[in-house]
Formats: sequence, structure tokens, C-alpha cells
Amino acid sequence: MKRLDVDIGNTQTKWRFGHDRGTSPGVVAPSLQDSPDRICVASVAAQRHEIETRFASVFDVRPEFAETTFELAGVTCGYKNPASLGVDRWLAVVAAWNAARQPVVVADLGTAATLDFVARDGTHVGGYIVPGLKTMATSLARNTTRVKVADDLAAELLPGRETVQAVRRGTTAMLVSLVEWSVARFTCSCGEAPAVFLTGGDAERLAGHLSSPVRVEPDLVLDGLTLALP
Repeated sequence: MKRLDVDIGNTQTKWRFGHDRGTSPGVVAPSLQDSPDRICVASVAAQRHEIETRFASVFDVRPEFAETTFELAGVTCGYKNPASLGVDRWLAVVAAWNAARQPVVVADLGTAATLDFVARDGTHVGGYIVPGLKTMATSLARNTTRVKVADDLAAELLPGRETVQAVRRGTTAMLVSLVEWSVARFTCSCGEAPAVFLTGGDAERLAGHLSSPVRVEPDLVLDGLTLALP
């Protein structure tokens, strides 16, 4: 069966079709050389009806949607109301724990930066949500008059000597500090070093600033989607 997996986030759509994969801005059905028999979707950004209409008009296949559940593939949701946990976060932690089978920290670094924690026994113990790098920069631009902003990650974290540099290095340092503090805190609480997974648009670049070993997994949500909709 030819399966198209789709992760629709706040600003872009990521897809995987066999060995092919790609990204596009917004809610866009990819251009494929072959037609899928099945379309599986994880979406946090758009209305289900809009997605169904767009993908069905292109492929004549009705998409299936993953949802956050109380339990999946050995992982138990830590939210009192599982439906209120974003499906992208849920699929990422399920995929990470199944890949490592030990305590895990999952940092998804995109429009929002989220960190989630799963104990060795598969219990999701909650997480953090903060603005992502570009969102922090946009907030500075909106709420200040003299601060010039830059939304890309800094190559180094020494104090900046001009404003754009200071913004870039400061916001990068905030994300680095949050991840490292979270990993250290979780290590103490569970008594062993967790496996740390990074995903999202800024994952690759942020990994170089972290002192602990990390696994950069760009397709973590898509990997979780195959567990939720096998």
C-alpha cells in the first residue's frame, strides 16, 4: 500500500511518501509522481475539513487523522485531558520512547519550542511550551521601537556587540539554557541520563550548542504517526 504521511504544523507541512519527503509552507498537498492509497495526517494548525477538502481534491483519498490518546505503543499520556495535548507532541514522545526504551526528553524547536519528558516505564510526565526562536524575535520587533531583530540561530553565544547580534545570541542562549536545565533536572528526578531527541526546524543548529549527547530526528512526528495509524 502506498502511504502518504503528513505533519501539518503552525507554519509548514512536512510529508513522507516512501523514500520521498519534503516540506511546504501552509496547508499544501504535495506534488507526487504517484498517487497514495492512504493518507495519514497529524495536524495542529488547520481545520480538519480544510485538510480533507484539499487532499481529497488532489488524490481522491480521504485522509485519516491521528489523535492524542490516553495510551499508545507503551506510552501513557501525562495530561488529565489527553485531547488537550497537541498531537504533534504526543506522536513525537511516543516515537522517541519506542526508539530508546529509556527515559527520554523530546525538544521540538519550531514556531513554538516544546519539551516533553517520558519516564523509563513509558509514563509521560508533562512538558514545557515557550516561544520558538522566530516567535521571540517577532515579539521583540512588535513590542520595541529600537531593537532590531534576527530570527536565526547564533553561531556562538558570547555577548553581542551590536543589537542584531545581541538578539540572535540572546534568544539562542535562552533555548540552549532551557534544554540543558530541563535535561539536568529530569536526570536528577529519574536517576539516570535520558536520551535527548531534537526535532523541528531549529533542531540541527541548536544541537551544536548543547553539552549533552542528542539525537536529531527530523521525522519524529511522522515516525509517531506510523505507530498511531499503523
